[in-house]
Amino acid sequence: MKANGELFVGWDKPKLLLVFTGFMDGYIEPCGCAGLEQMKGGLSRRHSMFKELTKNNWEYIAVDAGNVNKGFGLQEELKYNFVVDESMRLMKYGAIGIGNRELRFPTEVLLLYTVDVPDSPKNYTSANVAVLAFNPDVVKPYRILEQAGIKVGVVSVLADSFHDGINNKEIICANTVEKLKEVLPKLKDEKCDKKILIIHGSNEEIDTIIKIFPNEFDYIVGSNTPAEPPIRPNFVGQSMLVEVGEKGKFAVAVGLYDDPKTPFRYQRIPLDSRYENSEDILKRMKLYQLQLEKTGLNGLGIKQIDDSRSEVCGKYSGTKQCVDCHEDAHKVWRKSKHAAAWNALANEAPPARINDPECIACHVVGWNRKEQVPYKTGFIGQKITPDLINVGCESCHGPCENHIKAERGADIKLQEKLRSTIKLSADKNAKKICIECHDGDNSPHFDFKTYWEKIKHKENDTETAINNTIRP
Repeated sequence: MKANGELFVGWDKPKLLLVFTGFMDGYIEPCGCAGLEQMKGGLSRRHSMFKELTKNNWEYIAVDAGNVNKGFGLQEELKYNFVVDESMRLMKYGAIGIGNRELRFPTEVLLLYTVDVPDSPKNYTSANVAVLAFNPDVVKPYRILEQAGIKVGVVSVLADSFHDGINNKEIICANTVEKLKEVLPKLKDEKCDKKILIIHGSNEEIDTIIKIFPNEFDYIVGSNTPAEPPIRPNFVGQSMLVEVGEKGKFAVAVGLYDDPKTPFRYQRIPLDSRYENSEDILKRMKLYQLQLEKTGLNGLGIKQIDDSRSEVCGKYSGTKQCVDCHEDAHKVWRKSKHAAAWNALANEAPPARINDPECIACHVVGWNRKEQVPYKTGFIGQKITPDLINVGCESCHGPCENHIKAERGADIKLQEKLRSTIKLSADKNAKKICIECHDGDNSPHFDFKTYWEKIKHKENDTETAINNTIRP
Protein backbone atom coordinates (compact mmCIF):
# COMPACT_ATOMS: atom_id res chain seq x y z
CA MET A 1 0.00 0.00 0.00
CA LYS A 2 1.95 2.97 -1.31
CA ALA A 3 0.10 5.43 0.91
CA ASN A 4 2.05 4.03 3.85
CA GLY A 5 5.41 4.17 2.07
CA GLU A 6 7.64 1.76 0.17
CA LEU A 7 9.55 -0.87 2.12
CA PHE A 8 13.24 -1.82 2.15
CA VAL A 9 14.10 0.75 -0.51
CA GLY A 10 17.79 0.47 -1.45
CA TRP A 11 18.37 -2.53 0.80
CA ASP A 12 20.72 -5.33 -0.09
CA LYS A 13 19.98 -8.68 1.45
CA PRO A 14 21.03 -8.41 5.12
CA LYS A 15 23.09 -11.05 6.85
CA LEU A 16 20.31 -11.23 9.45
CA LEU A 17 17.04 -9.36 9.98
CA LEU A 18 15.85 -8.67 13.51
CA VAL A 19 12.06 -8.28 13.53
CA PHE A 20 10.39 -6.65 16.54
CA THR A 21 6.69 -6.63 17.41
CA GLY A 22 4.67 -6.28 20.61
CA PHE A 23 1.88 -4.71 22.62
CA MET A 24 -0.89 -6.30 20.59
CA ASP A 25 -3.31 -5.76 23.50
CA GLY A 26 -5.77 -8.32 22.16
CA TYR A 27 -6.03 -6.78 18.69
CA ILE A 28 -5.56 -9.99 16.72
CA GLU A 29 -7.27 -9.14 13.42
CA PRO A 30 -8.79 -5.93 12.00
CA CYS A 31 -12.55 -6.23 11.88
CA GLY A 32 -12.93 -4.76 8.41
CA CYS A 33 -15.85 -2.53 9.38
CA ALA A 34 -14.29 0.51 7.72
CA GLY A 35 -12.75 -1.50 4.89
CA LEU A 36 -9.72 -3.73 5.36
CA GLU A 37 -7.73 -1.63 2.89
CA GLN A 38 -7.86 1.26 5.39
CA MET A 39 -6.85 -0.77 8.44
CA LYS A 40 -3.51 -1.99 9.73
CA GLY A 41 -2.44 -4.96 11.80
CA GLY A 42 -3.53 -8.52 12.24
CA LEU A 43 -1.72 -11.81 12.63
CA SER A 44 -2.66 -12.97 9.13
CA ARG A 45 -0.85 -10.02 7.54
CA ARG A 46 2.06 -10.47 9.91
CA HIS A 47 2.44 -14.08 8.84
CA SER A 48 2.39 -13.03 5.19
CA MET A 49 5.20 -10.60 5.96
CA PHE A 50 7.31 -13.40 7.42
CA LYS A 51 6.49 -15.68 4.48
CA GLU A 52 7.65 -12.97 2.09
CA LEU A 53 10.95 -12.66 3.99
CA THR A 54 11.41 -16.43 3.77
CA LYS A 55 10.56 -16.43 0.07
CA ASN A 56 13.33 -13.85 -0.49
CA ASN A 57 15.75 -16.04 1.51
CA TRP A 58 16.14 -13.40 4.23
CA GLU A 59 17.04 -15.04 7.52
CA TYR A 60 15.38 -13.48 10.54
CA ILE A 61 14.99 -13.61 14.30
CA ALA A 62 11.55 -12.54 15.56
CA VAL A 63 11.11 -11.03 19.03
CA ASP A 64 7.81 -9.91 20.57
CA ALA A 65 7.71 -7.60 23.57
CA GLY A 66 4.59 -9.22 25.06
CA ASN A 67 1.29 -7.81 26.32
CA VAL A 68 -0.45 -10.02 23.80
CA ASN A 69 -3.80 -9.96 25.60
CA LYS A 70 -5.88 -7.09 26.90
CA GLY A 71 -7.70 -8.69 29.83
CA PHE A 72 -8.58 -12.00 31.40
CA GLY A 73 -11.34 -14.58 31.30
CA LEU A 74 -12.07 -17.57 29.09
CA GLN A 75 -12.26 -15.64 25.82
CA GLU A 76 -8.84 -14.11 26.47
CA GLU A 77 -7.48 -17.59 27.24
CA LEU A 78 -8.88 -18.99 23.98
CA LYS A 79 -7.50 -16.02 22.08
CA TYR A 80 -4.15 -16.38 23.81
CA ASN A 81 -3.86 -19.95 22.63
CA PHE A 82 -4.67 -18.85 19.08
CA VAL A 83 -2.02 -16.12 19.19
CA VAL A 84 0.85 -17.71 21.08
CA ASP A 85 0.53 -21.46 20.69
CA GLU A 86 -0.79 -21.40 17.14
CA SER A 87 0.13 -18.25 15.25
CA MET A 88 3.39 -17.04 16.77
CA ARG A 89 4.87 -20.51 16.74
CA LEU A 90 4.00 -20.72 13.05
CA MET A 91 5.92 -17.47 12.54
CA LYS A 92 8.93 -18.95 14.39
CA TYR A 93 9.20 -16.37 17.14
CA GLY A 94 12.36 -16.85 19.16
CA ALA A 95 11.44 -14.88 22.28
CA ILE A 96 8.39 -13.22 23.84
CA GLY A 97 8.60 -10.92 26.86
CA ILE A 98 6.22 -11.30 29.79
CA GLY A 99 4.21 -8.13 30.31
CA ASN A 100 1.85 -7.09 33.06
CA ARG A 101 -1.16 -8.15 31.00
CA GLU A 102 0.03 -11.73 30.68
CA LEU A 103 0.12 -11.83 34.47
CA ARG A 104 -3.66 -11.38 34.68
CA PHE A 105 -4.09 -15.05 33.80
CA PRO A 106 -4.43 -17.76 36.47
CA THR A 107 -1.29 -19.71 37.38
CA GLU A 108 -2.27 -22.85 35.48
CA VAL A 109 -2.79 -20.84 32.30
CA LEU A 110 0.55 -19.07 32.67
CA LEU A 111 2.36 -22.38 33.12
CA LEU A 112 0.95 -23.62 29.81
CA TYR A 113 2.75 -20.78 28.04
CA THR A 114 5.96 -20.44 30.03
CA VAL A 115 7.17 -24.02 30.44
CA ASP A 116 9.04 -25.40 27.45
CA VAL A 117 8.16 -28.98 26.54
CA PRO A 118 9.78 -31.20 23.89
CA ASP A 119 8.91 -30.08 20.37
CA SER A 120 6.89 -27.16 21.78
CA PRO A 121 9.07 -24.29 23.05
CA LYS A 122 6.89 -21.50 24.41
CA ASN A 123 9.60 -18.83 24.09
CA TYR A 124 8.40 -16.66 26.97
CA THR A 125 11.07 -15.04 29.10
CA SER A 126 11.47 -12.71 32.06
CA ALA A 127 14.48 -12.00 34.24
CA ASN A 128 12.52 -10.85 37.28
CA VAL A 129 9.13 -12.58 37.07
CA ALA A 130 8.62 -16.14 38.28
CA VAL A 131 5.64 -18.46 38.49
CA LEU A 132 5.66 -20.36 41.82
CA ALA A 133 9.45 -19.96 42.19
CA PHE A 134 12.48 -18.74 40.28
CA ASN A 135 13.22 -21.79 38.17
CA PRO A 136 14.62 -21.56 34.63
CA ASP A 137 12.63 -24.66 33.71
CA VAL A 138 9.42 -22.74 34.43
CA VAL A 139 10.27 -19.23 33.26
CA LYS A 140 13.57 -18.73 31.46
CA PRO A 141 15.37 -15.57 32.66
CA TYR A 142 16.69 -14.99 29.15
CA ARG A 143 16.68 -16.56 25.70
CA ILE A 144 19.64 -17.21 23.45
CA LEU A 145 18.80 -17.21 19.74
CA GLU A 146 21.16 -17.97 16.91
CA GLN A 147 20.68 -17.50 13.20
CA ALA A 148 23.06 -16.86 10.27
CA GLY A 149 25.99 -17.26 12.62
CA ILE A 150 24.83 -14.39 14.85
CA LYS A 151 24.01 -15.06 18.50
CA VAL A 152 21.35 -12.84 20.10
CA GLY A 153 20.47 -12.68 23.80
CA VAL A 154 16.97 -11.51 24.77
CA VAL A 155 16.01 -10.34 28.27
CA SER A 156 12.65 -9.01 29.47
CA VAL A 157 11.84 -7.30 32.76
CA LEU A 158 8.74 -6.03 34.51
CA ALA A 159 9.62 -2.76 36.23
CA ASP A 160 8.92 -2.42 39.93
CA SER A 161 5.94 -0.04 39.63
CA PHE A 162 3.95 -2.76 37.85
CA HIS A 163 4.41 -5.31 40.65
CA ASP A 164 1.67 -3.95 42.90
CA GLY A 165 -0.96 -4.51 40.21
CA ILE A 166 -0.47 -8.28 40.21
CA ASN A 167 -3.22 -10.05 42.15
CA ASN A 168 -1.75 -13.54 42.17
CA LYS A 169 0.34 -14.66 45.14
CA GLU A 170 1.90 -17.44 43.07
CA ILE A 171 3.61 -14.89 40.83
CA ILE A 172 6.89 -13.65 42.29
CA CYS A 173 8.51 -10.41 41.17
CA ALA A 174 12.07 -9.49 42.07
CA ASN A 175 13.88 -6.18 41.88
CA THR A 176 14.45 -5.23 38.25
CA VAL A 177 17.98 -3.85 38.55
CA GLU A 178 19.26 -6.69 40.74
CA LYS A 179 18.01 -9.34 38.32
CA LEU A 180 19.51 -7.54 35.34
CA LYS A 181 22.86 -7.49 37.16
CA GLU A 182 22.56 -11.26 37.52
CA VAL A 183 21.67 -11.87 33.88
CA LEU A 184 24.19 -9.61 32.12
CA PRO A 185 27.31 -11.66 33.02
CA LYS A 186 25.55 -14.79 31.74
CA LEU A 187 24.86 -13.13 28.40
CA LYS A 188 28.51 -12.16 28.20
CA ASP A 189 29.51 -15.74 28.99
CA GLU A 190 27.29 -16.83 26.11
CA LYS A 191 29.32 -14.48 23.88
CA CYS A 192 26.23 -12.84 22.44
CA ASP A 193 26.83 -10.70 19.36
CA LYS A 194 23.71 -8.64 20.06
CA LYS A 195 21.68 -8.12 23.23
CA ILE A 196 18.02 -7.10 23.40
CA LEU A 197 16.27 -5.74 26.51
CA ILE A 198 12.47 -5.51 26.78
CA ILE A 199 11.22 -3.22 29.56
CA HIS A 200 7.62 -3.09 30.75
CA GLY A 201 7.44 0.00 32.92
CA SER A 202 6.84 3.73 33.22
CA ASN A 203 8.79 6.27 31.19
CA GLU A 204 10.81 7.20 34.28
CA GLU A 205 11.69 3.59 35.04
CA ILE A 206 12.77 2.90 31.47
CA ASP A 207 15.00 5.99 31.52
CA THR A 208 16.48 4.96 34.86
CA ILE A 209 17.25 1.40 33.73
CA ILE A 210 18.93 2.69 30.57
CA LYS A 211 21.12 5.02 32.66
CA ILE A 212 22.09 2.23 35.07
CA PHE A 213 23.10 -0.04 32.18
CA PRO A 214 24.49 2.37 29.57
CA ASN A 215 25.33 0.75 26.23
CA GLU A 216 24.96 -2.74 27.71
CA PHE A 217 22.12 -3.59 25.32
CA ASP A 218 22.14 -3.02 21.59
CA TYR A 219 18.34 -2.76 21.37
CA ILE A 220 15.87 -1.62 24.02
CA VAL A 221 12.15 -2.20 23.50
CA GLY A 222 10.06 -0.16 25.93
CA SER A 223 6.37 -0.23 26.71
CA ASN A 224 6.23 3.58 26.37
CA THR A 225 5.89 3.19 22.62
CA PRO A 226 4.04 5.80 20.53
CA ALA A 227 1.04 4.69 18.49
CA GLU A 228 3.26 4.36 15.41
CA PRO A 229 6.97 3.60 15.24
CA PRO A 230 9.21 6.48 14.15
CA ILE A 231 10.38 6.55 10.55
CA ARG A 232 13.98 6.69 11.80
CA PRO A 233 15.28 5.05 14.99
CA ASN A 234 16.16 6.91 18.15
CA PHE A 235 19.30 6.18 20.17
CA VAL A 236 20.47 6.60 23.73
CA GLY A 237 24.21 6.36 23.48
CA GLN A 238 24.89 3.26 21.42
CA SER A 239 21.55 1.61 22.28
CA MET A 240 18.76 1.76 19.70
CA LEU A 241 15.33 2.46 21.15
CA VAL A 242 12.98 0.15 19.28
CA GLU A 243 9.44 1.56 19.38
CA VAL A 244 7.06 -0.93 17.78
CA GLY A 245 3.77 0.98 18.02
CA GLU A 246 0.45 -0.11 19.47
CA LYS A 247 -1.90 -3.04 18.85
CA GLY A 248 0.41 -4.93 16.53
CA LYS A 249 -0.25 -2.60 13.60
CA PHE A 250 3.44 -2.36 12.76
CA ALA A 251 6.59 -4.39 12.90
CA VAL A 252 10.09 -2.93 13.10
CA ALA A 253 12.95 -4.53 11.19
CA VAL A 254 16.67 -3.98 11.70
CA GLY A 255 18.95 -5.45 9.05
CA LEU A 256 22.48 -6.42 10.09
CA TYR A 257 25.35 -6.18 7.59
CA ASP A 258 29.06 -7.02 7.49
CA ASP A 259 29.79 -3.48 6.38
CA PRO A 260 31.60 -1.02 8.67
CA LYS A 261 30.11 1.94 6.78
CA THR A 262 26.54 0.63 6.98
CA PRO A 263 26.38 -1.96 9.78
CA PHE A 264 22.58 -1.79 9.97
CA ARG A 265 19.46 -0.56 8.21
CA TYR A 266 16.14 0.27 9.87
CA GLN A 267 12.61 -0.12 8.54
CA ARG A 268 9.21 0.31 10.15
CA ILE A 269 6.72 -2.00 8.48
CA PRO A 270 3.02 -1.04 8.37
CA LEU A 271 1.02 -4.27 8.35
CA ASP A 272 -1.42 -2.95 5.78
CA SER A 273 -3.25 -4.35 2.77
CA ARG A 274 -0.06 -4.81 0.76
CA TYR A 275 0.14 -8.08 2.73
CA GLU A 276 -2.51 -10.62 1.88
CA ASN A 277 -4.35 -12.46 4.61
CA SER A 278 -2.55 -15.69 5.38
CA GLU A 279 -4.78 -18.70 4.83
CA ASP A 280 -2.88 -20.56 7.55
CA ILE A 281 -3.77 -17.91 10.11
CA LEU A 282 -7.35 -17.51 8.89
CA LYS A 283 -7.90 -21.25 9.33
CA ARG A 284 -6.77 -20.91 12.92
CA MET A 285 -8.91 -17.80 13.35
CA LYS A 286 -11.92 -19.78 12.12
CA LEU A 287 -11.26 -22.47 14.73
CA TYR A 288 -11.06 -19.77 17.39
CA GLN A 289 -14.42 -18.38 16.27
CA LEU A 290 -15.90 -21.90 16.34
CA GLN A 291 -14.69 -22.24 19.91
CA LEU A 292 -16.51 -19.02 20.79
CA GLU A 293 -19.68 -20.32 19.13
CA LYS A 294 -19.49 -23.64 20.97
CA THR A 295 -18.80 -21.99 24.31
CA GLY A 296 -21.51 -19.33 23.98
CA LEU A 297 -21.91 -16.13 25.96
CA ASN A 298 -22.76 -17.95 29.19
CA GLY A 299 -19.81 -20.27 28.83
CA LEU A 300 -17.53 -17.29 28.35
CA GLY A 301 -18.84 -15.85 31.61
CA ILE A 302 -20.56 -12.94 29.90
CA LYS A 303 -23.65 -11.93 31.85
CA GLN A 304 -26.26 -9.28 31.12
CA ILE A 305 -25.87 -6.11 33.15
CA ASP A 306 -28.25 -3.36 34.23
CA ASP A 307 -28.73 -0.36 31.98
CA SER A 308 -29.03 2.86 33.99
CA ARG A 309 -31.50 4.19 31.41
CA SER A 310 -33.96 1.32 31.79
CA GLU A 311 -35.64 2.66 34.93
CA VAL A 312 -36.94 5.63 32.94
CA CYS A 313 -36.89 4.30 29.37
CA GLY A 314 -37.88 0.64 29.84
CA LYS A 315 -36.72 -2.28 27.72
CA TYR A 316 -35.15 -2.50 24.28
CA SER A 317 -37.87 -3.01 21.69
CA GLY A 318 -36.17 -3.23 18.29
CA THR A 319 -36.11 -0.97 15.24
CA LYS A 320 -39.36 -2.41 13.82
CA GLN A 321 -41.28 -0.74 16.64
CA CYS A 322 -40.08 2.70 15.50
CA VAL A 323 -41.18 2.53 11.85
CA ASP A 324 -44.83 3.58 12.15
CA CYS A 325 -44.06 6.94 13.75
CA HIS A 326 -40.60 7.57 12.27
CA GLU A 327 -41.01 6.56 8.66
CA ASP A 328 -38.67 9.20 7.22
CA ALA A 329 -35.95 8.35 9.72
CA HIS A 330 -36.39 4.66 8.96
CA LYS A 331 -35.84 5.26 5.24
CA VAL A 332 -32.52 6.95 5.99
CA TRP A 333 -31.54 4.11 8.31
CA ARG A 334 -32.38 1.44 5.72
CA LYS A 335 -29.94 3.02 3.26
CA SER A 336 -27.15 3.27 5.84
CA LYS A 337 -24.44 0.74 6.71
CA HIS A 338 -25.94 0.59 10.20
CA ALA A 339 -28.82 -1.42 8.74
CA ALA A 340 -26.37 -4.02 7.42
CA ALA A 341 -24.03 -4.11 10.41
CA TRP A 342 -24.80 -7.75 11.21
CA ASN A 343 -24.13 -8.79 7.64
CA ALA A 344 -20.68 -7.22 7.92
CA LEU A 345 -19.93 -9.65 10.75
CA ALA A 346 -21.57 -12.63 9.12
CA ASN A 347 -20.35 -12.33 5.54
CA GLU A 348 -17.67 -9.66 5.16
CA ALA A 349 -15.29 -10.28 8.06
CA PRO A 350 -12.79 -13.07 7.33
CA PRO A 351 -13.93 -15.36 8.96
CA ALA A 352 -17.44 -14.62 10.32
CA ARG A 353 -17.43 -13.01 13.79
CA ILE A 354 -21.10 -13.41 14.81
CA ASN A 355 -20.16 -15.25 18.01
CA ASP A 356 -17.36 -12.93 19.09
CA PRO A 357 -18.46 -10.57 21.90
CA GLU A 358 -15.67 -8.14 21.03
CA CYS A 359 -17.28 -7.69 17.62
CA ILE A 360 -20.95 -8.19 18.48
CA ALA A 361 -20.94 -5.21 20.84
CA CYS A 362 -20.90 -2.65 18.01
CA HIS A 363 -23.17 -4.50 15.60
CA VAL A 364 -26.34 -5.01 17.64
CA VAL A 365 -28.81 -3.21 19.89
CA GLY A 366 -28.48 -3.22 23.65
CA TRP A 367 -24.81 -3.77 24.48
CA ASN A 368 -22.37 -1.83 26.61
CA ARG A 369 -19.80 -1.20 23.90
CA LYS A 370 -16.99 -0.24 26.24
CA GLU A 371 -17.32 -3.31 28.47
CA GLN A 372 -18.48 -5.53 25.57
CA VAL A 373 -21.34 -7.08 27.52
CA PRO A 374 -25.11 -7.08 26.88
CA TYR A 375 -27.60 -5.07 28.85
CA LYS A 376 -30.62 -6.80 30.28
CA THR A 377 -33.23 -6.98 27.47
CA GLY A 378 -30.44 -6.35 24.93
CA PHE A 379 -29.26 -8.68 22.15
CA ILE A 380 -28.23 -12.15 23.33
CA GLY A 381 -28.49 -14.22 20.14
CA GLN A 382 -29.72 -14.08 16.56
CA LYS A 383 -32.42 -16.70 17.19
CA ILE A 384 -33.56 -15.39 20.57
CA THR A 385 -33.46 -11.64 19.84
CA PRO A 386 -33.61 -11.32 16.03
CA ASP A 387 -35.16 -7.84 16.20
CA LEU A 388 -32.03 -6.51 17.91
CA ILE A 389 -29.47 -7.35 15.23
CA ASN A 390 -27.79 -4.50 13.31
CA VAL A 391 -27.10 -1.00 14.62
CA GLY A 392 -30.67 0.15 15.16
CA CYS A 393 -32.45 3.18 16.54
CA GLU A 394 -31.90 2.14 20.15
CA SER A 395 -28.16 1.60 19.62
CA CYS A 396 -27.88 5.38 19.72
CA HIS A 397 -31.08 6.58 21.40
CA GLY A 398 -31.25 3.97 24.13
CA PRO A 399 -34.18 1.69 25.09
CA CYS A 400 -37.50 3.02 23.85
CA GLU A 401 -40.21 0.79 25.34
CA ASN A 402 -41.68 3.51 27.55
CA HIS A 403 -41.43 6.14 24.81
CA ILE A 404 -43.46 3.88 22.51
CA LYS A 405 -46.08 3.27 25.21
CA ALA A 406 -46.31 6.97 26.06
CA GLU A 407 -46.87 7.99 22.44
CA ARG A 408 -49.84 5.64 22.33
CA GLY A 409 -51.32 7.32 25.40
CA ALA A 410 -52.50 10.83 26.28
CA ASP A 411 -50.00 11.97 28.93
CA ILE A 412 -48.36 14.91 27.14
CA LYS A 413 -45.90 15.66 29.95
CA LEU A 414 -44.68 12.05 29.97
CA GLN A 415 -44.39 12.10 26.20
CA GLU A 416 -42.23 15.23 26.31
CA LYS A 417 -40.07 13.84 29.12
CA LEU A 418 -39.33 10.60 27.25
CA ARG A 419 -38.75 12.40 23.96
CA SER A 420 -36.19 14.57 25.72
CA THR A 421 -34.53 11.52 27.28
CA ILE A 422 -33.87 9.77 23.96
CA LYS A 423 -33.14 12.93 22.01
CA LEU A 424 -29.72 13.28 20.39
CA SER A 425 -28.09 16.43 19.11
CA ALA A 426 -25.05 16.51 16.87
CA ASP A 427 -23.38 19.30 18.82
CA LYS A 428 -23.84 17.70 22.24
CA ASN A 429 -24.15 13.96 22.82
CA ALA A 430 -24.21 12.24 19.42
CA LYS A 431 -20.47 12.32 18.75
CA LYS A 432 -19.72 10.73 22.13
CA ILE A 433 -21.94 7.78 21.20
CA CYS A 434 -20.48 7.44 17.70
CA ILE A 435 -16.87 7.19 18.83
CA GLU A 436 -17.65 4.29 21.15
CA CYS A 437 -17.50 2.15 18.00
CA HIS A 438 -15.98 4.46 15.41
CA ASP A 439 -12.65 4.55 17.19
CA GLY A 440 -9.10 4.62 15.87
CA ASP A 441 -8.96 0.83 15.48
CA ASN A 442 -12.27 0.08 13.83
CA SER A 443 -12.79 3.34 11.95
CA PRO A 444 -9.35 4.92 11.49
CA HIS A 445 -10.52 7.72 9.17
CA PHE A 446 -13.67 8.62 11.10
CA ASP A 447 -14.72 12.24 10.78
CA PHE A 448 -17.88 13.00 12.71
CA LYS A 449 -19.31 15.68 10.42
CA THR A 450 -18.74 13.57 7.32
CA TYR A 451 -20.29 10.45 8.84
CA TRP A 452 -23.15 12.39 10.41
CA GLU A 453 -24.29 13.59 7.00
CA LYS A 454 -24.75 9.96 5.97
CA ILE A 455 -27.02 8.98 8.86
CA LYS A 456 -28.80 12.13 10.06
CA HIS A 457 -32.55 11.89 9.71
CA LYS A 458 -35.02 14.71 9.43
CA GLU A 459 -38.34 14.37 11.17
CA ASN A 460 -41.59 16.00 10.12
CA ASP A 461 -43.02 18.91 12.10
CA THR A 462 -44.86 16.71 14.59
CA GLU A 463 -41.89 14.56 15.44
CA THR A 464 -39.38 16.17 17.77
CA ALA A 465 -37.37 13.24 19.05
CA ILE A 466 -34.20 13.97 17.04
CA ASN A 467 -32.20 17.15 16.51
CA ASN A 468 -30.28 16.59 13.31
CA THR A 469 -28.56 19.96 12.91
CA ILE A 470 -24.80 20.43 13.32
CA ARG A 471 -24.34 23.84 14.85
CA PRO A 472 -21.18 25.87 14.17
